[in-house]
Amino acid sequence: MSAKKTQTKSQKLSKERPSTQPRREPKTSTAPQSTSKLSSVLFAILLLLAVVAMAALFYLQSIQPPVQRPTVLEDEKYYFTDSRYAGIRSKFVTRDTKREKVSIEYPITSNSKINKLIARAIDRADSDFRYTSSSTITFERPMTETISYQVTHNNTVALSIIVNIKQDMHGAHPVSLTLFWTFDKDSGEVIGLDNLTEKSEEATKAIVTAAQRDVAQTIKQRQQPEANLEEMITKETLANFTIADDGNTLVWPIGQASLLPSAYGELTIKVPTTTVAKYLQNPTAQKLGNFPKPPEPKPEPKPAPAVPAPTPTTGNKVIALTFDDGPGPYTAHLLDILDQYGAKATFFLIGSKVSGQASVVRSIQARGHQLGNHSWSHPELPKLSVNQIAGEIDRTNEAIRQATGVKPTILRPPYGAVNGVVLEQLRARGMSSILWSVDTRDWADRNSQIVCSRAVAGARPGAIILMHDIHQTSVNAVPCILSSLKQQGYSFVTVQGLLGNMAPGAGYP
Repeated sequence: MSAKKTQTKSQKLSKERPSTQPRREPKTSTAPQSTSKLSSVLFAILLLLAVVAMAALFYLQSIQPPVQRPTVLEDEKYYFTDSRYAGIRSKFVTRDTKREKVSIEYPITSNSKINKLIARAIDRADSDFRYTSSSTITFERPMTETISYQVTHNNTVALSIIVNIKQDMHGAHPVSLTLFWTFDKDSGEVIGLDNLTEKSEEATKAIVTAAQRDVAQTIKQRQQPEANLEEMITKETLANFTIADDGNTLVWPIGQASLLPSAYGELTIKVPTTTVAKYLQNPTAQKLGNFPKPPEPKPEPKPAPAVPAPTPTTGNKVIALTFDDGPGPYTAHLLDILDQYGAKATFFLIGSKVSGQASVVRSIQARGHQLGNHSWSHPELPKLSVNQIAGEIDRTNEAIRQATGVKPTILRPPYGAVNGVVLEQLRARGMSSILWSVDTRDWADRNSQIVCSRAVAGARPGAIILMHDIHQTSVNAVPCILSSLKQQGYSFVTVQGLLGNMAPGAGYP
């Protein structure tokens, strides 16, 4: 009994006391944990490979050449035809869609090198237009593009071509671009100013200076502000050129807004070859255009004037007053003023006005003044054909001859616009071109005092002063001009009296 109780107590104590031996946790397997780590590593490797592959793909795409535009677009139509120029065909390309209306004319010459150069230039312009038209999201009407060409010179050696590009992409202003070249027809190479002058600095400077004078005259006629032409018109500006008028003119059809602001209008620079003929006698120039020999000043006999021409007095204080656009309603009064001051003047008459005021024209001649030709209808003569130029001169000469019995030997070209063709027509008629050295701008400022001030301020020995007897304010300014300049010791003669014998076909001053 006692033993049983002891055992029970012992068992009870063993249950209450904690065991001194460490407690064993049940064993677990490590295989699943290892598999999870391996999977993570493999995923990371695959992700890295994917990133590398994508980067490589982007790189390969970036170095691939762009997809080329097909030679013929789906919406293009084309055909070939003979042009109006000898030895040249035309390729016409058209596109007519809701987005664009396009007409392009490519010249096809016998020289593939010329064809490729022009085609590349045209295609670049067309590609830009195509991109703009195709990328426009909304549009109300199609964009338009017209590209055409003209040939201004085509002999056995040289070819001058002008490409005109007109694009309307619904911007503030349509695009107007002119490209031009003169080519060697045999080699296909572009002939530049350096080739024309054979890199002669003197010749290049002479042509650049003549071009600057032409632009200055254009600016003056259009009543635009003066510009720094020495910076704008350089040998680089004139690097390419065209030949026109059967070799009589060097032309740079610059276009609008290429050199001057758009407000100045279209700009075409023209240099008559007669003005730079001495620099165009080298083999290269002669091969290209057969440019004329420099004119030799050989005065030809002139019709005897009604009043004996005085000896030229350009070295003295003499001035030639000239009046354009008459006869007018104030011409008779002007003659009385000139008589009061003992002054002689020159009147450049509009042919269509002469017959209606023949008595006034006869009075001009009878009082010892000189009669000059100012064309029949006052056009820009260089823009006319040869026959039209001849008609403007001859009709006016004949009208003056019928009124007075005297045929003019001088012409003032309207707007001062003259070129080699005009001068050649004058040379054939024993006539000379007369411009001016002082412009009173009396047509712009109908103020007698302003006109007088400009004339007096610009006066120099040998000056030719431009006025218009069709404006009353101009006629009213004459007493002020005559009295002011007489006080300075000046006398007043005709153009003939100022310049003496003038070379036919020459331009003065």
